Amino acid sequence: MRTIIAFSVLMLLFCIGCSHDVPKPERSTPLDDYSATPDSSTDKGPLVEELVPRDSEEFIPSADEEIVPSVDPDRPDVEIETTGIVSEALGKYAAETVPLPPAEDLTAQVDAYIAKIGESLEFLEGSIKYAEDAVDVVRDAHALALVALALGLAEADSPYKKHAAQIILATKPLAVAKNFREGTKRYEALKASLTAPGEGSSLTWTDKVADLAPAMKAVPNLHAAVKRVTDTERKLNIVLGGTRAQSVYSQLAALAVIAQGTIPNVAETLKPEAVTEWKQYCEEFRDAALKANAAVHQYTKDKAEGKEPRYADFDSSFKAMTVSCDHCHTIFHPAATEKTE
Repeated sequence: MRTIIAFSVLMLLFCIGCSHDVPKPERSTPLDDYSATPDSSTDKGPLVEELVPRDSEEFIPSADEEIVPSVDPDRPDVEIETTGIVSEALGKYAAETVPLPPAEDLTAQVDAYIAKIGESLEFLEGSIKYAEDAVDVVRDAHALALVALALGLAEADSPYKKHAAQIILATKPLAVAKNFREGTKRYEALKASLTAPGEGSSLTWTDKVADLAPAMKAVPNLHAAVKRVTDTERKLNIVLGGTRAQSVYSQLAALAVIAQGTIPNVAETLKPEAVTEWKQYCEEFRDAALKANAAVHQYTKDKAEGKEPRYADFDSSFKAMTVSCDHCHTIFHPAATEKTE
């Protein structure tokens, strides 16, 4: 009997111990882990053109075009011959006319980023390692700068067009805030910039606006968000029929402008000398994202007009974007590809 009582007491103490010190769930980390790279620039001339479709003659390399050799850092004795065209199918695909995303999509994405940054800051209240924990704030601040740049350069008018330069300026101090108090103060300044007067005439796609590492972290974040609700036609119909339809349009538009806006960041890649190749990969991804955005809008329009919508148009666009991203990683950021295997 004493043995049974002793055993019961031990079990009770064990259960009581289990009920205490339960760790709080940690916030999910970014979907990719790009190492920080030096903030440098190169004097290589203009790297980007306006966010418009390219002619097929400009995109498809001619037979006598010089092939740019690349070197695998793990195998410096082996050259990888690449032209920036990841496949014949993608080359033909990206040469097609690509509609630009509506300004409404980019405007909605600005609003979404403002809200997300606010939510992230609320989560960080009381953080003793703010600089380490604020990765989402930094990521979204840099992505927001590129979306604002696109709105500032767009022909179409929008609520944030004339405030774009001020929004971009306000994202920079927020991204480098060192503690919660500083972060919240700079967040308030960011919100004030949405209506602050300013000139947008000095904006250009040629100048670097965001750092590459946090901007690239925004890409898998947006990509995964879209994929979760669109990887089948049934899911696409559900999301487009609900209140989250605009988020799909906006996230695809953001992916396009992030690709365009990071063309000047070639100096921050593992191969800063591969200027032409980096530009081509960015353009391929940009065009595929623009195509996917247009396809989703067309799908919605066809359904509203009683026509048979074409899910395959969106699906092929999204897959082309994914393939372009993967191929770019094999050249400029192999570690990202390894993590997905």
